[in-house]
Amino acid sequence: MAGVVWFALGPPDDTVEVDPQQGIDALRDNLEAEIAARQAAEEALRRAEQQLEIKTAEVAAFSGDIERQEAELLELRDDLAFYRRLAEGSGEDGLGIRSLQLQRTGQSGVFDVLFQLYRPGLNRSVDVEWTLEVEGYREGEEETTTLDAEALELDGDRTVQGLRLLHNHRVRIQLPEGFEPRRLTLSASAEDDDDLEPVSEGAGWDRLLEGVQ
Repeated sequence: MAGVVWFALGPPDDTVEVDPQQGIDALRDNLEAEIAARQAAEEALRRAEQQLEIKTAEVAAFSGDIERQEAELLELRDDLAFYRRLAEGSGEDGLGIRSLQLQRTGQSGVFDVLFQLYRPGLNRSVDVEWTLEVEGYREGEEETTTLDAEALELDGDRTVQGLRLLHNHRVRIQLPEGFEPRRLTLSASAEDDDDLEPVSEGAGWDRLLEGVQ
């Protein structure tokens, strides 16, 4: 009887019907999950790169600050050694020029010149004359021109009476309109003292503006 029934009904059907839309939805969900994971990873990478840039900048600033402080400390030590030698009168007797600098004033063609004149020894004094010259090019000219103190409109007395140890100076100069400066030179000589050799010091205009000797 069982055999007859099987023949009548046929073999059992094992086929399972699958909804295509469910497969598409599953693929879409997987794709969206992958995209979200990728976006999250990219955002984490971006934040990490930003943090790295910040840390790198902080390290660079810290290193720069250390280098700047070390340079300032070295300069102070040099100044201390110089002033000690100056007060003790050690070394050869003579005039000297130090700390020649240029500073902008905010006015076109107008600059301040800063410098120090010195002579070692507490018990030594001398009257000193000094002057300035600026080399450069006048507008439209190819040959260099040297401007003296009068051309620079350098007013005031250019004499130091009784120079002992050190004297600080700040003077103002005016360049002619269109003049292109290249070099500044300061010269000094002792009055009524032939034993002291005249001295001069000069440097490029741009270097003096930067405070570099």
